[in-house]
Amino acid sequence: MPIELTGAIVGVGILAALGAYFLGIAAAYPRLSAARRRGHLGWFLLGLSLAGLGFIPSPLVLGPAYRFTVNMSQFVLLTGLAAPLLLMGLPEPFFDPLIRPSLLRSLGLQLTRPLPAYLVANLVFFAWHTPALFELASRSVSLWAFKQLLFLIAAMLAWWPVLSPTPIWPRLSDPGQVLYLFFLAMPTTLLGALFTFPDTRIYNPTALGFEVCAPSSLEDQRLAGLFMWVPGALIYLGALTVVFFRWFGREDR
Repeated sequence: MPIELTGAIVGVGILAALGAYFLGIAAAYPRLSAARRRGHLGWFLLGLSLAGLGFIPSPLVLGPAYRFTVNMSQFVLLTGLAAPLLLMGLPEPFFDPLIRPSLLRSLGLQLTRPLPAYLVANLVFFAWHTPALFELASRSVSLWAFKQLLFLIAAMLAWWPVLSPTPIWPRLSDPGQVLYLFFLAMPTTLLGALFTFPDTRIYNPTALGFEVCAPSSLEDQRLAGLFMWVPGALIYLGALTVVFFRWFGREDR
């Protein structure tokens, strides 16, 4: 699929997500204060805007020389910023239709528990960074966009125990969130280290394609790894710090 056509599809997807959001919360608005309406809408729009940046094919941003760095930056953007902001933009009544059927309610409760959420999300992250799947996605813009969508959905699941919008599928306690966020930072740190330290490219430089996101050089790979390692981990550690001081403040009161 041509990059230009993929960009058009992504634009339509963003508009569709915005339309679905407005339809989904139309019934919830009368139950929310004006301040909460503005707050939820603001967080959702910011998250959707950042998510849109994560779906721009990386060669269009800085050119092919740094496509892997851009792609890993998009990974951090989708999983560390867009996903939690989108969750913060969803008010509790948005989930009323999902929690009425007992099967969906039970399935959601099991899937959003800390251990399943963490394992499922990181299985998606690491599976798509294996050479076989990553090189396959590098040869197809449409498959690459599908991969980015899975990253976003998996990241929203990973953030759920910290930012759950509904008590039906609840958040962890403050101490639990601190511990969970510490472990949530580890996969990004590990992936960053794997890309930074090797003396050779992780992915096959002779494979066909690589038009979308694979490393164009060892320098590109190392720069991408450093970006994932430092700014990527700092997002989770920053969230951990906020939760810790909130917990400390409650205990002090």
